[in-house]
Amino acid sequence: MATEVTLYIGPETAYRKFRFTEASAWDAVRSQILTAMDAGKGTIEIAWKGDTIVYVYSPYLMVTWVDKTVE
Repeated sequence: MATEVTLYIGPETAYRKFRFTEASAWDAVRSQILTAMDAGKGTIEIAWKGDTIVYVYSPYLMVTWVDKTVE
């Protein structure tokens, strides 16, 4: 079994969507998200097509993910 995670950042009308199929890549991003959420602020860095996208987390930044098991 493998895990496929789809991450949505931003409001539902203008969100950015990321997909993770490697557990190590998702774990790194998830850790940043949870740390920023616990602190109420922080940055979330996501590697994307050779670049790094940085989001500055605040309670107003919507972060949602869907984790589904793939067999």
